[in-house]
Amino acid sequence: MINRKFYDKKVVFIGSGNMAEAIVAGFIRNDIIARTNIFCNDISSDRLNIISKKYAVNTMQDKTQILENAEIVFLAVKPQHLPNILEEYSKDIAKAKIIVSVVAGVTTNTIAKYLPDNIIIRVMPNTPALVGQGAIAVCGGSKASAENVSDIADLFSVVGRVEIVKEKIINAITAVSGSGPAYVFYLSEIMRDVAEKFGIPSDVAKELVYQTIYGAGKMLKESGLDDVVLRKHVTSPGGTTEKAIEDFEKNNFRQIVFSAIDKARKRAEEL
Repeated sequence: MINRKFYDKKVVFIGSGNMAEAIVAGFIRNDIIARTNIFCNDISSDRLNIISKKYAVNTMQDKTQILENAEIVFLAVKPQHLPNILEEYSKDIAKAKIIVSVVAGVTTNTIAKYLPDNIIIRVMPNTPALVGQGAIAVCGGSKASAENVSDIADLFSVVGRVEIVKEKIINAITAVSGSGPAYVFYLSEIMRDVAEKFGIPSDVAKELVYQTIYGAGKMLKESGLDDVVLRKHVTSPGGTTEKAIEDFEKNNFRQIVFSAIDKARKRAEEL
């Protein structure tokens, strides 16, 4: 059952990019927050016009004005922009009861330096939230109760699968599932390029690769079998798949992926 605890509360988004839009769309689609109580802010007036036309929510560029009487504030800006926003508008943001950050790499303790008395919840979603299929991790700051964390997790459940975790693993989650869609899209890009080099028409290659990735993901979620078992089911001894897997292993594909994700994790820590 969807939790409508915050249905009549004023919710403000500072930053209205793709991730904020995904959350707004999910709230509206599931009627979890009243449309009239959603307020979006962004440095780009063009972006606000798009959000306003698509979702008929309130938009405003003046941060002080939009933050008046806010009960939940979503921080959804780029990491490099957050310090300036917190420095300049901390008094306005602090009036809200709950602060929800979807800013990659920024800890609740860092935000608490500017907002020491607020309940701070940190969330790591990913872009499939745009289609209601996000992978989302949620953790709470020092002043957040289990109920606070659970309430925000319920809100995010309308845009994907939510896991409540300890903050110490959020940077690792950022590298795995936060950036993960890009890894899948990159593999898709490579598979399409190879298919076309083999003479498969581009439109056919596109449909076959996209459907392969979609179908494989659906099997992972719904078959009840884990990835190792599913891989072995496809990998017949002496067959074509076995040859491909052998080449992956020969070229240290596993180590390449490990190294790439580890670099992403370290970058999240740097941010």
